[in-house]
Formats: sequence, C-alpha cells, structure tokens
Amino acid sequence: MIALRDDCILVEDVKGICLPCSVDQLTLEFVGNAADALDPEVLKQAAAGVLHYFKHEQGRQFVTVGEFAAALAKVLDGFGINAKVTEVQDARIRTADLRSLAAGSGKLGELEFFTKLRTALKEQLAERPRRIEFRGLRGCVKQLTGRKHWCPECERLENWILEVLRGWYQQEPDARGTALVVR
Repeated sequence: MIALRDDCILVEDVKGICLPCSVDQLTLEFVGNAADALDPEVLKQAAAGVLHYFKHEQGRQFVTVGEFAAALAKVLDGFGINAKVTEVQDARIRTADLRSLAAGSGKLGELEFFTKLRTALKEQLAERPRRIEFRGLRGCVKQLTGRKHWCPECERLENWILEVLRGWYQQEPDARGTALVVR
C-alpha cells in the first residue's frame, strides 16, 4: 500500500469505495458555498484538527463521509459557526467502540467485557447490516490490562478477543452477507 501524505485520509463513501482526500478537498466538499463566508485559515485549521483526531487519536486510516462531516460540524459549532451538515452515513454499516465496552466493564473486568461484546455483536447482526465495525481494539486491550504501554500480556488479550469474536461471528446464522471489521 502506498503511504498517504500527512494531510490525507481515506474517506469511504456510501457505496463503500475508499478514496484518499486532503484536508482542503474534504473541507470544500462538506462546507461548500459557505466556505466563502468563513475565514479560510479557521476552516483549514478546523479540518486539520478533525483529521488529526481521526488519524492520530483514533488511530484510523479511513473514515466515512458522514463521520468526517459530523466531526467538522461539531468543531465549527464550537467556534460559534453554525454549520448544518446532513448526515450521509450508510445505514447498512454499524459501528461499536470497544473502548466504551471496556470502560463499562465493572469489577468483573474481562468477564463483563466479553459478555457485553457478545451482546453488542448479536444486536448489530440482528439488524442485518452490510458491515459491522468494532473500533478501538488497542485502547480497549490497554484498558482491560491496565497498561499504558503495549506488552506481551496485551498481545495475548488482543489475540483472545479477536479469536473469540471470530468464533461467535462464525456461529451466528445472521452473519451471512455481513463483513466483520475489527480495528
């Protein structure tokens, strides 16, 4: 795979096609004619912040059009700029954050996490989506192990989560025609 420039991210459209886009392309795409009324530097910095959030804080290589547009609207709203963004997400793609599941696990830790993960998978599959995405695997593993840095214990837990999730996915009759993505 060819490395993307630092100011680019892969954006997935509603058809599932990923295209590399720069901050400038994304900003003009989502803000459109309203870009003329805004300070270009503010707009550029807001889009760069959203890009940084997805690439570095979330560790993601691509986002959907709806996710980027919603995040950009939220940032602009924080600056007092009323940005109306129409949500352009594909209803056939379901996402879940593994870090949220781990954070919601109480004193039982991993046991409660796996129970919540199983429930989340079943709920997502019940809607018969085209794709299910579980995001934040590394952060989830660090939360569950209580580690700040990646270690062999983290590696074992990560592999165990993936193995268990794949096993459950393959056993589900509703899984046919649904892709499973874990990041």
